[in-house]
Amino acid sequence: MKVYISVDMEGVSGVVHNEHTSERGFDYQLARRLMMGETNAAAEGAFAAGATSVLVSDSHGGNGARNLIISDLHPDADLVTGFPRPLGQLAGLDESYAVLLLVGYHTRSNAAGVINHTVHGRAINKLTIGGREMGEIGINALLAGQAGVPVGLVTGDDLTCQEGLDLLPGIETAAVKRAVDRYAAQCLAPKRAQDLVRAASERAVRRAPSLKPFAPGHPAVWEVQYKDTGMAEVANQVPGTTMHAPDAIRFDASDAVTGFRTFSAALAIAAGTLR
Repeated sequence: MKVYISVDMEGVSGVVHNEHTSERGFDYQLARRLMMGETNAAAEGAFAAGATSVLVSDSHGGNGARNLIISDLHPDADLVTGFPRPLGQLAGLDESYAVLLLVGYHTRSNAAGVINHTVHGRAINKLTIGGREMGEIGINALLAGQAGVPVGLVTGDDLTCQEGLDLLPGIETAAVKRAVDRYAAQCLAPKRAQDLVRAASERAVRRAPSLKPFAPGHPAVWEVQYKDTGMAEVANQVPGTTMHAPDAIRFDASDAVTGFRTFSAALAIAAGTLR
C-alpha cells in the first residue's frame, strides 16, 4: 500500500510567525526541525499501519520548497523537494496511492487561523471553486480526488482541522495547536504533537480502504480574487480567463488538474507584479 504525505510548515506545532516560515527568518532552522519531527511521525504511523512505501512532499513554499532535511528523513521514505513542479504540493501523486495525508496545513485566506492564507498570502485574497471558498486543503482534495485518492488526515491548528472536517467529513485530524490569533497559538510540546500525528496517521492509513475520494463534480468555475486590481489585470492575460471584478478573474475548468494549471499560471503572472 502506497501512502502520500504532503507536509506544509504553518500548521506544525511551535510555528506561528513569518520568522519561522521564511528561510531568512530568525527562527527558520527551529521550524525546519519541528517540521521534520511531524513529518517522520506521520511516516512512522503510515508504516505501522501497513504502508509498503511512503512518498513525502515538501509542500512549504519557503526556501523554494526545500525545507525538509533529507538526511533526517525516515529511512524508508522518499522525498519530493524543490519548486516549481507539476501538481504543486502533490507532485508525483497518481492512482497507485491508497491515501493522501496532509500534515502541517493551515486555514484558507479569509478564515481565522494561524498564518492563514491560500497558496500565496501576498497575492490571493480569495479562491472559490464551484461556488465554494477553498484553500490548500480543498485544492489538494480536488487533485487527489481526480486520481481516485482519498484524503485521510489533516493536521494543523484546531481551526484547520475543522476546515478539513467541514470539507471532508469523517477524516482523521490531529490538532497540534490551538489558534489564538493569526500569529499566536497554544502549542503542544513537540513530542506530544508528534505522538498525536503518528497515531492519527496510523488510523488514517488503516482506514484507507473505506475512505472515498473527494469528487464534487466537474466542470467547475474557478474564481480568484487578488490583493489588488493590477494583479487581476495581468492574470487575465492567461487564455480562457475573464475579468469577474476589478480585482478578480474567473475561468471554467473541465477537471481539477486543468483548473489547477490555469490557476497556477495566472498566479505566477500576478505574483510577478509584487515588489
